[in-house]
Amino acid sequence: MGVVIVLTSCIRVFSQADQVDKYVKDEMQKNHIPGMSVAVVSQGKVIFSQQYGMANVELSVPVNSNSPFKIASLTKPITAIAVMMLVEETKISLDSMLSHYLPELPSQWSSVTVRQALSHTSGIPDYFESPDWSWRNSWRMDFTHEEFINMASKASMTFKPGTSMKYSNSGFYLLGMLIEKVSGSSYQEYLDQHIFKPLQMNATRRDTSEGIVSNRVSGYTFTNGSLKNAEYTSDTWAFSEGGIITTALDLSKLDSALYTNKILKRSTIEQMWTPTRLNNGKRGVIGDNGAGKPNYYGLGWFISDYHNHKLVLHGGEKPGYTSNYFRFTDDNLTIIVLSNLSSSPLYEIAGHIADLYLPK
Repeated sequence: MGVVIVLTSCIRVFSQADQVDKYVKDEMQKNHIPGMSVAVVSQGKVIFSQQYGMANVELSVPVNSNSPFKIASLTKPITAIAVMMLVEETKISLDSMLSHYLPELPSQWSSVTVRQALSHTSGIPDYFESPDWSWRNSWRMDFTHEEFINMASKASMTFKPGTSMKYSNSGFYLLGMLIEKVSGSSYQEYLDQHIFKPLQMNATRRDTSEGIVSNRVSGYTFTNGSLKNAEYTSDTWAFSEGGIITTALDLSKLDSALYTNKILKRSTIEQMWTPTRLNNGKRGVIGDNGAGKPNYYGLGWFISDYHNHKLVLHGGEKPGYTSNYFRFTDDNLTIIVLSNLSSSPLYEIAGHIADLYLPK
């Protein structure tokens, strides 16, 4: 009887893998996606991993398991994890002002706490809202931290800290500066020493245009019926708010670590995955999940519901790349999907893959 049960289970998993494989290939063709990497993790173990298509179309280089994609805002949960590691070491207090650690911040940001920056309740405007920001030119400009602050702070505060919730890349950029100030290391060095190396995330790093990166994935757009190279964007923008490059398998190692106390205590992880309350006691909301359910936000993570399954998630998009990470916390299931095409429908793709594995 035991042999029959195991065999039945293996047939079911094999069937799911075949369905995922066919579905991903169909979606890539339909959406003109050059390359993708997919991983499915169950209870901390990878049960499906596959790479598809081209990492570099011009050179006909296929995506492999060590090909790092730019993940844009999927960097934010990693930055949040690093901040919370420093919180556990009592080097940072969530309810202290950012300006306590970063006295160089402008006066209008002086009452923002670390917690508010982590939860998008700071009122610090996104740098896209700065009058100096240009969608045509600014992507290409290199900025120091000081120059970034000078530029971003020209936009008025969006609201009084703690009274509302609005997505802010600027707030997460400042959290990278906080990590550097408190740890005495660069953002890259801190992540390397405390997250990437301990978890053997060997293909993961902060992106730099001048660095030599093995198997680096090129980014593309599909415009006017043809595939094009994505425009250049300076890696000084893509700092702690969106500057990590990684693989689906490396992200699965991080996902597995979140089942343990290896990098954070269970209580800390649960705190990150708890919706943030505004000053009036209500839960803050950032849009909906596409199915009429609100997207709450904890500390570095969106929190939502998918077909009545609790979901923590984050995604990212920048010119040439899209990423998505779904973790169903009550089902011990994670879907990781990375692509090298702008505006790929990865939310829908991750959801469809999840449907194949979630209990009905």
